Amino acid sequence: MTDLALAARLRQEVASEIPAEELLRLYADPAHRRLLRERVRAAAGVRLDEAALDDLCADLFGFGPLQSLLDDPGVTDILVNGPQEIFVERLGRLERTEVRFADERQLADLAYRIAASVGRELTIERPFVDARMRDGSRANAVIAPVGGPTLSIRKFRALSIPLVGPPPSWNVDGTPPSECLDLLTRSVARRANLIVTGATGSGKSTLVRSLAAAIPQDERLVVIEDTNELVLPHPHVVHLECVPGRDGAGIGIADLVANALRMRPDRIIVGEVRTPREASALLEALSTGHEGALTSLHAGSALDGIGRLELLLSRSGELATGSLRRHVLRAIDVIVHVARDRSGERRIREIAAADDQGVVLLWRRGMEGHARLPSRLAERLS
Repeated sequence: MTDLALAARLRQEVASEIPAEELLRLYADPAHRRLLRERVRAAAGVRLDEAALDDLCADLFGFGPLQSLLDDPGVTDILVNGPQEIFVERLGRLERTEVRFADERQLADLAYRIAASVGRELTIERPFVDARMRDGSRANAVIAPVGGPTLSIRKFRALSIPLVGPPPSWNVDGTPPSECLDLLTRSVARRANLIVTGATGSGKSTLVRSLAAAIPQDERLVVIEDTNELVLPHPHVVHLECVPGRDGAGIGIADLVANALRMRPDRIIVGEVRTPREASALLEALSTGHEGALTSLHAGSALDGIGRLELLLSRSGELATGSLRRHVLRAIDVIVHVARDRSGERRIREIAAADDQGVVLLWRRGMEGHARLPSRLAERLS
């Protein structure tokens, strides 16, 4: 446990010299971390063992009690419900930790530090913030009056999992069968438009990254995300990232999709579609001849993915209700649904295809092979 009096003194003598927005960035860099440790050791005036020095520096410059969890490669998510209630996800399972904050004030101070690191403020009028750390990790902080203080941190993992092969892969247990994964590979290579559906944390971004490996190396990719997660195995990639703004006056997914059309893309990859405006911008891009798109969407199944896209478009008000389904079915070719199984492993659960007549379920977990392809997809893959 950090000596609070010593920490308060060193915060004034050492940490106060560093701009608040720079603390987390500097401490995340190994070289700067070593320098900061030596400055604290010299200024402490008392003998500190290595563990005590680590705790003190983490409290002054880093994520405080959470720093050891962020440094642990086996942890993927950190969930702080309160000062004494800290959980992590490890190997797909949630577990409670022994890590503790001293009190709510220490937890709230970390929430303010996270907000400052991305140039934002936590206030009564805006008591929550999303932040992307320099390493790609994402943090969400909430304070009173809406709740909290609470934190949710998803660590960045630049995983590139092959569709087929030994673990880790998407068919480690033989499902989906190789012919289904070959269907997905050929669909990407032949410029079909694919949507990956699933819940939060189900592996949508990881699967999009895996599918992108099938894109020919001589094509230009424009990747659009709210936070930069998709580190793609491809030599010609341009990343565009949203810029948050006050009162919604930032640069969003829809703005970046519109701009991407002017960048001579061979492929447009959108990390996730969440809002009516984003759905409308994506559909417009797909309807103007930009084939081979990849994106993800929150939905409960592959079949629900089409309905979810229709719902978002209906809320945009830019298309007549009677023509929504027709436009969506013409724009989307393949839908892949991912979910966690009981062990916490992320798995492909369903594969479906769309054509002018509707949506056809091609494969569901438990089937030995895929169903007959609808005519439009069959023609594209022939």
